[in-house]
Parts: sequence; structure tokens; C-alpha cells
Amino acid sequence: MALLYTLPALAEHPYYNTAQLAAFAVFVAGLLAQGYQRGYPWRHWLPLVAAATLALIVGCQLVFLPPANWWPWLRGDVDIARALGEGPRSVVGGAAASLLAVVALRRLLGFRGWAVLDAFAAPLCWALAVQCVGCLLAGCCWGEVAAPHAWGLCYGPGTLPYLAQQAQGQLPAGAAHSLPVVPTQLYQLLLCAGTGLILSHLSRRVAWPGGSQYLLGMGLLCLGRFVIEFWREPLGEPLLAAPVLVAGFSLLRLQALLLLEATALLGSWGWLARRGQQAEQIAAHEAAAPAGYPALVGLALLAATSRLGPGVLSRPEVLILQALLLLVLLAEGYTALAFISRLVPRLVALPLGTGLAGVLLLTMAQAPAPQQAAPPASADEFHQTLVFSGGMLGSYHEAQEDILTNPSGCGSSQLLALHQRVRAGGGEAALVTTTPTGTGTWGGGLWVGQQQVGIQVVPTSGHTSTYQDTTLRYQLADIHLYREVQTDRGWLSVGVRTGLHIGSLGYYSYFDNDHSQSSTWLMPELMLSLGNPRVLYSQADFCYGAENAMGAYTTRLALGSGLGTLGGSNILAGYAHSPHQPTPSMAFVSARLRLPGGTGLSALGLEPYFATDFGRHQIFSLKMSYRLAR
Repeated sequence: MALLYTLPALAEHPYYNTAQLAAFAVFVAGLLAQGYQRGYPWRHWLPLVAAATLALIVGCQLVFLPPANWWPWLRGDVDIARALGEGPRSVVGGAAASLLAVVALRRLLGFRGWAVLDAFAAPLCWALAVQCVGCLLAGCCWGEVAAPHAWGLCYGPGTLPYLAQQAQGQLPAGAAHSLPVVPTQLYQLLLCAGTGLILSHLSRRVAWPGGSQYLLGMGLLCLGRFVIEFWREPLGEPLLAAPVLVAGFSLLRLQALLLLEATALLGSWGWLARRGQQAEQIAAHEAAAPAGYPALVGLALLAATSRLGPGVLSRPEVLILQALLLLVLLAEGYTALAFISRLVPRLVALPLGTGLAGVLLLTMAQAPAPQQAAPPASADEFHQTLVFSGGMLGSYHEAQEDILTNPSGCGSSQLLALHQRVRAGGGEAALVTTTPTGTGTWGGGLWVGQQQVGIQVVPTSGHTSTYQDTTLRYQLADIHLYREVQTDRGWLSVGVRTGLHIGSLGYYSYFDNDHSQSSTWLMPELMLSLGNPRVLYSQADFCYGAENAMGAYTTRLALGSGLGTLGGSNILAGYAHSPHQPTPSMAFVSARLRLPGGTGLSALGLEPYFATDFGRHQIFSLKMSYRLAR
């Protein structure tokens, strides 16, 4: 019985690439879940996951090259890359490279025992099962011609089984489909999924010695693959497909290697299981590497990926690695912010605070505001509040810009009218901890939107128009993380906020001769305040909030008041500077208003913000917040 499966030419369908992207996503998601279940610290676990994933991707291709060509290919040797092309790939090399990466980095990242290897076993099985779906649909890794009346798959013209059978003279010209072939891809899928199920089932019922789960899983995969190779079409096996005699039996070289590996892996697993070791303790304290090592590994991975040649990684692989390295950067940035928040008040607050205090005293010399004493706080006053907020933000400006019609600097220029508009929405969450000496806040959020730049040609006499009226559209995204500390010492209160804006934050110039067509992807966030937050205080900030970072990074100097309370309603007004020409200077006012009707456990708030040059340059935002006491 044959199942007819017709596909277009191999180069025209995305089955394999789609399955490859899904497989890597499953692999990474499985590893992240394993790290969470085992209590591994994210700063230590994420670099190990990223290194193992990069090694898996590169190893799948390196295995087809002689060692002398490895380094030239990684550096982008055109001839070697052209010879290797988009394939072939083998998980045999990828699994070996991933294992070597984990073994090399585990102690450096603080994982002392071998139990960390077990975390990679089941995710690899599930990822391989997903990849087998792509192989099944694309027709690669196909089996030999099926026996008469046996079940098999028929592939359409242009697929690899069809072309291989035509080359061997098994198919007549113009055949509607290939001869039925053994569905070895389906067998491989069942093998990988079954191994993953076995590992998941046994891991909950058996006290595993460290590393034995990995040995069992890889041993079963190697043994199963050894058996499946008996039905594999040699033309569909790109790795070690030449025959070799082993104890009088004719095997493929790959089969001989798989048999050797299966024997070693399963034998090691049996030896460990017979010893009856107790499972290693899997807890957060297992990772106790020096604080700087995860950052060094992350930087090394960034450097390594930046030096890879342009043909080494496919688009799906680039997407997966970018997401992983972004997580590594976020974890390191979170740790750096915690360190900076403790260091900055000691190093910066005194000199900057003194300067701001002088300005504050001069402006208040004619009519000083009455000082209000802070309410007494008990020594054990401590509580936490979760604040959730969401809303919309935007900006708008008009400008005229002279653009050279020849980027070399010679020739005439063209006057263009620019109309930029940014619209975005999103939300944030913050944890506010209040103590008798002040408050500390950890927060973060996500904002997404669009930037539109309308371009209109301004007619000028004697000049021929080079540009045409058009509208440029850019997608924006801002991952916002921050740490804020506010002391409560009356007129000597100091507030410090440090943070990061990461993503596609905006385009601030739109033409080649301005050398800044690329989107800005990283902006720091800084804030320093001095004064009594209940009565009157001064504040200086840069990129304060997503509204001042997306599409228009803004610096502000202002005076504010808590209207007699701390942590309640607030108003802030002053000067804002946004880089858009010809009117970068604006006045602004913002507020945080606590709405009536709160129950003491929760309260709603409204946060409007508006900056303007009283002409055609504005920034605005409107957010609603919800506070929940813990």
C-alpha cells in the first residue's frame, strides 16, 4: 500500500526551513523549562543554553568538512561555503558539538555535577521529532524503494526521491510520482518522540545518577538510528554512506559509528545505574561561578557570532540565536542595573546633588515653601506594592531638510518637508518596596508601534526634483527595564533611576548623507532628583519612560511636587529637549493622579504627559495604572 504525496520542486517550498525554525524553538523552550524546573539561576543557565544551541547549529554542518576547512568556512570562505551550500546537515555532528560545548563550559558557569547534561536530553529528542516533520514533507532522508504491497510514500516531481530514482533509471521520463519509498523519516520521528516520552516518564520515577538520563537518551537514539539505516536509501544519507565490513556484515560507515556510540552510551548508563548512585541535588546553589563569568561567556558568544561568515547561519538559525543572545543581554543588564543602582548614589549623588541644590535654593530665595515634617514611621514599616500600567504614547513634528542630490557632497540639494508621527501602545509592571528610609522599584515593560515619515518635495526654482513624495513606515519596539531608588530624608531626599531601552527605538534621520538610516537599538535611561518629594524637588532625566525614548529621545529639566504626599499624586513641569530640528526645545507637564474610590488594597491612577513647542512639535502619553498591595 502506497500513500501518494506530491510536492513542488524542493527549492519552492518552505517545509524544511519552517520545521527547522520550529525545532530550534522547541529545543530552546525545552531547555528554558528545564532550567526553571531545576532552579538554575538564569544568569548561569542562559549562556550555557546559547552556547549549546550555537554549537548544535554549527556542528550539524562542520561534520561534512575536513578539519582543515573548519576555520576558513567559519570565517566565510566563499569557495567552501558555495561547495557546502544550504546543506547537507547531520544531527550527529550537531549533538557531538553541543555536548562538547556543555562539557567545556559547565564548570566555568558553576555547574559542578553531571546532572546538567540530563537537562539537554529530552529537549533534544523533542526538537529532533519536530525536525523529522520537515524531513518527511521535504522528502530528504528518504528510504529505499518499498517492497511490493508494503506501505510507502510516493513523492512528486522535483523532489529528492523522484530525482534520485530518475538518475538511477528506476523512473521513466515524465512519471507522475516516484516509486513508493520506506518512510524512514516517520520512523525517525517515532524514535525521537518515543525516547523523549521514556525519559520524561522515568525521570519522575527513578532517582537518576547525574548524567545517566543523557546517556540513556542518546544511546537509544543512536541504537534506533542504527536500525533505521537498514531501510535508508544510501543516496539519501550524506554522511559516511560508504559500505564497510564489520564482523562479516556489510554496514554503512555511519552505522558502524552509531553502533559504537550506542554501545558506549548504553554501557555507561548501565554501569551508572548498577552503581545505584543517588541523584545529584539539583538546586539553585549548584551554580556558584564567579560573578563575572556569565558575562564573559555572553560576550564571547556575541564576538563569536559576529565573526561568523555570512553563509554559516540560515535565517531561522539567526532568529533563534538573536532571541537567545537578547535574553543573555537582558539577564546581564538586569544584574548590572542592580549594581549601578547601589553604586551611583554614592559616586554621583553628592556632586550633582550639590549643583541642583544650588539651583533650587536660588529659585526659592524669594519665597521659600513651608517645610512639612514627614509622618513618623515605625521601625518595622515595610510593604510591597505591585503596579500595573498600560496606555498609549506618541509624538509628532514637522521640519524642512536640505538633502544633497549627490551623496558625495558635490552638486545641488533638494528641499524636503518632513512630517514624522509615532504611535505606540504597551504596558509595564513594577514592584515597589517601601521601607522607613525610602522606596525601591524594579520595573519593566514592552511597547510596540509604528513610526511614519511623510516626505514631500518643496518646489524650488532652477532645481530638478530628485526625490518623490512618499511615506516611510518603520515598526518600533521597546523592551524597557529600570531600577529606581528614592530616599526619604526631607529636603535632602535623593532619587536615582537607571534603566535600558532595547529594541527598534526609532529613526532620527532618513537619508544616506546623514549617516544614520539605521534604527537606534539601545538607549540608557537616567534620572536624578533632589529635594523634598512631598513639597518641591528638582529632577533631571534622559529617556525617562518609553514616551521619551521611542521616536524621540528626550532630555528634561524640571521641578515637581508630591502635593503634600509621598507615593500619591504628583505633578512635574519644566523644559524638554528632543533632537528633531528646527525646534528641539519644548515645555512639558506631566502628572500622576490617584483616582478616588481606592479600597486601601488597590487604587487606580491616571498618568498624562504632554510636551510641546507651541507649534508643530509635540510628545504625549496617557497611561492608566492599577496598584495592588501585597
